[in-house]
Amino acid sequence: MVTIQDNRRPAVDAPKVRINRALKLCPLFEKVSRATFDNALDVGELDVVRAGMSIQKQHDDVTSLALLGHGRARLERKLPSGQTVPLGYRGSGDLLGEAALAGARTYVESAIAIDESEVVRFPIAAMHAWLREDPALGLGLLCLLVDRQRAAEDRIESLLFRNVEGRLVEFLLGAVDRWGVPDTRGTLISAPITHLEIAQSIGSTRETVTITLGALRKDGLLAVSGRRLIVVDRDALSKRR
Repeated sequence: MVTIQDNRRPAVDAPKVRINRALKLCPLFEKVSRATFDNALDVGELDVVRAGMSIQKQHDDVTSLALLGHGRARLERKLPSGQTVPLGYRGSGDLLGEAALAGARTYVESAIAIDESEVVRFPIAAMHAWLREDPALGLGLLCLLVDRQRAAEDRIESLLFRNVEGRLVEFLLGAVDRWGVPDTRGTLISAPITHLEIAQSIGSTRETVTITLGALRKDGLLAVSGRRLIVVDRDALSKRR
């Protein structure tokens, strides 16, 4: 039963409305046929994952592909040594577990919700069927994989050839591109990213990240609003890479 507020609108959008919104956010489904889109809308299952909980777990059997309709996720991979390697972040409209489309039988990485997240899950068998029947979906997947490869190469280059400040600046610029919103002082990174998360992403320590962020603030390139960072002067910050 849907609860009706005083203005006679549903308190929360119906699942199909939210799934439809998630599909429209995802570049993979941007140019698919109407039949593929409608099938995805029909078989997609909406799942709300609380902050800190797993969206998918490394080594679990692949049963579905996940699409983030709303929220953020942290990707990580646990090594045989027990160490955990941070792989990056995903946001609204991003796909999770795409390695399954290339034949992986278990998830090759874990995805943990940073915020309460809306996740749309598609059966892996359905995804394979759509890929066989819809060339536009296959092309979309190819573009996605190329983008992911380019991002991985850029990260390796940064780790090899940039110092901590350069890697931190590159991380901040990427965060601005993904989560930046206009602010009276510059561009607010709307996602609350901790110093530890940044350190894990750029191969540094929390202490070093804190000191380096402090230096950038002292130079007038950054400001702070609660748990969020504000890039005051993007052009000047870019020159510190």
